[in-house]
Amino acid sequence: MKHRRGLTVLMTILIVLSGLGWWWHSRWQVLNHVRVPQTHTATLFLPGNSGAWLSMRSMVLSLDRPHLASFPLTARVSQAGQVTWQQHHAVTTNPLIPVIFKDNTHALRQSRQLITVLDQLHGRYGITHVNFVGHSSGGTIAYDYLNHRPQAPVTVSRLVCIGADFPERQPLKYHYPQLHILNLAGEIEAVGNDSEVPANTVTPLRHLVAGRVGSYRYEEVRGPIWQTQHSLLHENPQLDVKVIRFLYPPS
Repeated sequence: MKHRRGLTVLMTILIVLSGLGWWWHSRWQVLNHVRVPQTHTATLFLPGNSGAWLSMRSMVLSLDRPHLASFPLTARVSQAGQVTWQQHHAVTTNPLIPVIFKDNTHALRQSRQLITVLDQLHGRYGITHVNFVGHSSGGTIAYDYLNHRPQAPVTVSRLVCIGADFPERQPLKYHYPQLHILNLAGEIEAVGNDSEVPANTVTPLRHLVAGRVGSYRYEEVRGPIWQTQHSLLHENPQLDVKVIRFLYPPS
């Protein structure tokens, strides 16, 4: 009996590992033939409430490849707002930069700390243009940053919100004619939402930015729970393609 139980456990582990291997292979496969322009615009990844490095790790690593983007830096922000930079290699084209906040449950405070991140990104690495990708309240952090003055000496070109909501937010105060926004909401089959954030808390962004930005687009990402559940949206290979093409469109 003990031998049989051990064999069952071993087979279960092998099946799980095989499934993970297939998932990772399929995630890479969909990006094999994608090509985007190579620029010096940096994309900052902002995790949601209680999010850390693992929150956006898979998306960053899957996009870190030739002809798409590079992963040269990670920014870590202390409780007090001090920024520590971890450099993986030289900052080249389409740099992807995760921002990890120690205080990761206060979007408004994080948005103020983001000013320091961007100030240093400009001063240390010469970055003048940035994009934001925000999952859940990471999208709220980006939105709150846009409503701050003063700001860092960088231009925000594109914003991707993934399953983000905007509780009690006021309309955008300032004009950003150069800013293009893609707002993505997950919809699990036969459920109508991503299990945590209903679409009607995602769509208000359209009214908050109306007449203030260059363009705004809303899309629902429908599919099985393992691709569209709130915490799994950024693990969706098709989302990788959609996001990188939006961030770095043809010139």
